[in-house]
Amino acid sequence: MYGWVGKILRIDLSSGTVTTEPTEPYIDEYLGGRGLGVRLIYENYVPGTDPLDPGNPLIFSTGPLTGTAMPGSGRVDVTALSPMSKLRAKSNFGAYWGPEVKYAGFDHIIITGKAEKPAYILINDGRVEIRDAGRLWGKDTFETQKTIQADLGDPEVKVVCIGPAGERLVRFACLITETGDAAGRTGMGAVMGSKNLKAIAVRGSGAVKIARPDEMLKRSLEVIQFMREHPAYQELSNWGVARSMTMMYDFSFFPVGYFEDVAWEEIINNYKGPEYVEKFQLKNTGCFCCPNRCMNFLDVPGLGKGVTSCEPWSGFTGGVWNLDMDVFWEATLLTNRLGMDCTETSASIGLLMELHHEGIITAKDTDGIPMERGNKEAILTTILKIANREGYGDLLAEGQKAAARNFSPEALDKVDQVKGLAPHAYEFRAFKASGLGQAVGHRGDPLPLRSSLLEVDWHHAPEWFQQVAKEQFGSEEAAIPSEYKGKPLAVIISEHMERVPDSLGICKWLYGLFIFNDVEMATNYFNDVTGKDWDVSQLLKVSERVRNLERMFDVRQGLRRCDDSLPKKFFEQPLKKGKYKGAVLDKEKFEQMKDEYYQLRGWDKETGIPTREKLEELGLKDVADDVLENL
Repeated sequence: MYGWVGKILRIDLSSGTVTTEPTEPYIDEYLGGRGLGVRLIYENYVPGTDPLDPGNPLIFSTGPLTGTAMPGSGRVDVTALSPMSKLRAKSNFGAYWGPEVKYAGFDHIIITGKAEKPAYILINDGRVEIRDAGRLWGKDTFETQKTIQADLGDPEVKVVCIGPAGERLVRFACLITETGDAAGRTGMGAVMGSKNLKAIAVRGSGAVKIARPDEMLKRSLEVIQFMREHPAYQELSNWGVARSMTMMYDFSFFPVGYFEDVAWEEIINNYKGPEYVEKFQLKNTGCFCCPNRCMNFLDVPGLGKGVTSCEPWSGFTGGVWNLDMDVFWEATLLTNRLGMDCTETSASIGLLMELHHEGIITAKDTDGIPMERGNKEAILTTILKIANREGYGDLLAEGQKAAARNFSPEALDKVDQVKGLAPHAYEFRAFKASGLGQAVGHRGDPLPLRSSLLEVDWHHAPEWFQQVAKEQFGSEEAAIPSEYKGKPLAVIISEHMERVPDSLGICKWLYGLFIFNDVEMATNYFNDVTGKDWDVSQLLKVSERVRNLERMFDVRQGLRRCDDSLPKKFFEQPLKKGKYKGAVLDKEKFEQMKDEYYQLRGWDKETGIPTREKLEELGLKDVADDVLENL
């Protein structure tokens, strides 16, 4: 086989049994990565199994392009049943662990059962050992990796692990590799912790076979040169996302606080992220075979070293009313070391601050610590208390609703969640594609990115991006934030485009967002690697199949149309400030967008469930028979 190494590894921690099975029967319909991950969880999860039960399978999936010379080919998808949503979990991480798994001889890893005592898995060129992790238990994610590498006498061993939060089953605990690459959303760290599994260490000396190596090398060199000349590359490779924060706040795209509003003049005028990077950045760094290097590697004296990108820049600044960049960095390092999802963590702190600001809770409810906006003690102490399950942190470790329910009915009414998780920190009242994508989308996704961020691009050159929207999504209005027209098709196309890189094992930032706006380049690489002669439509058809199977897994768990919604705040509380002052989602028009989305998808408009006709068209008759006949 070319691209795939051909084996799925299955490990039962309860019995210690290790077996393998072939990848090949799945590849034409699901490719790998996210696509094959959802098929494996569908087949291996027994309905009714609790997310923290040993029977909940934890699955790591690489793609056929993972570990090749294709730029950005270091991605891994992770899936299980989510402890947060009780739906299918999906998370994704980069760095170097995924390629090492393929070099060690495996495309996917399925882990079931529970070790009798703390353990870690060592995979070395096809050999698998379940080792004692007693001396690792309690260590943070940075210490864990270094200790394993030292014990094995090999600094090149790649490790993914949990921190104390995962050990204590914090429901939004995450997985960490290196110094900040995270499978952040949906609680995969809690699932790993429930199995008494501290880490998975991998070393391999194999390779990924390439069908057309000369063509691929030539294409890679051309693409790298193209990237280096692209304005997005220049910005990201030097600054990451640090300099874009002010722009996002200025465009009213990022919320301030707990979705309280979008305009906080102080952050627009006094945000010091770029200066912080300039002062403390050692270099920009990135994942396997990535020329873009979009992650900030900072070393702040007295606080420590690490990497960050994306959501902490907003979550631990505007999201918690904080302008102290040392607090931002300390909070980011703490969540990484302790192994928690920074999105859910910052949102939990934001909730407490809103409740305190409105007088719904007092310091008595939070162990004597007043949850004042931007307060350093409130931010850092809450992170520690959640990870250690101490006091009010023990409540938050069960999720925002569990904590709010303990405070009062009024506090519970304030919780902003979508399908059991904190929404992404985008403003949905003004940006309609973002709102629709968040509501109908699969949890764990960062929204169908292209359709939502095209609404941001629109501010730079409205006429130009309206033309882009017409070409890509069939409607100029799809790019205009305040419009409802054209958004359902834009979301669908973006969902399909997004699943191509996720299933191939490559970075969607490069191939579906910042550098390329379609999947043609990824398709060409796929053919170079595998020797196939697919066109774009074939890859997009796989994506549609994957999207429908994801939906059916969640339908089997009880998901219906009523769950495809947003917190009532976005329909009832107009924005008070900013570029879109007065904006609010119109409930009737929002439901009409959902109607159109379901109709275009071939789903039943009343229930949001895919129809038998659509499922059979996609080769999912077995799923239709299994799920639809048992509703």
